[in-house]
Amino acid sequence: MTDYTNRDGSGYYLDLVRRVFPEPEFQLEVDLVPFARSLYLVEQKRADMGLGVYLGDVNVSYYSREPVEVDKVDAAVTPELAAMWKDVSSLKRKKVQAMLEYRFDSFVSVPMYYEESSDLLQMLNHVNSGRIDAVMDYKDEMEKLATKLSHPRQYVIIENVLSPAVYFVFPQTPKGERLKVIFDSKMDELIQSGEIDNIFHKYMPNRNRIQ
Repeated sequence: MTDYTNRDGSGYYLDLVRRVFPEPEFQLEVDLVPFARSLYLVEQKRADMGLGVYLGDVNVSYYSREPVEVDKVDAAVTPELAAMWKDVSSLKRKKVQAMLEYRFDSFVSVPMYYEESSDLLQMLNHVNSGRIDAVMDYKDEMEKLATKLSHPRQYVIIENVLSPAVYFVFPQTPKGERLKVIFDSKMDELIQSGEIDNIFHKYMPNRNRIQ
């Protein structure tokens, strides 16, 4: 995900890992893989850490004690849905789409007709034409594509429809346990000093890490 784990080695998650596990004491080897693959590698004890994980994705004992951030998920909805919007429960029995592996349906308690796709622009065209009711994604990403829509924008963006906490996870191995202890301790220091927010705002200057 852009600004979290960039292929040039930058990003909030990667900067945070390097701050907690600095060289030369630790050697960082990053393998950027699809999200499902990253969970598999942690669960199979073939990776020492997984980044950007929601509660429930893996065994609860893998998780860092503190979340590294709270995700802020927005939604592009039809004008009709926007006019009746109350909260995320307004998506009940609505046609909703999101990007592959985002799994936003796991955070919505009401039933939806939920699908995932790899083409955000296509999904935005679908909600723009009324073929679906909503697209759950991030405002900045959706606004970047607004000029590429097939027709003038009709949908309305509603901000912060979901706010799930995000964690780092570790395998259930002696090494994983040691790394988790170090990470939890360093996170306490970074939170108390405010340094973690400085790292976060380097990449997301207009967002709050937790609130």
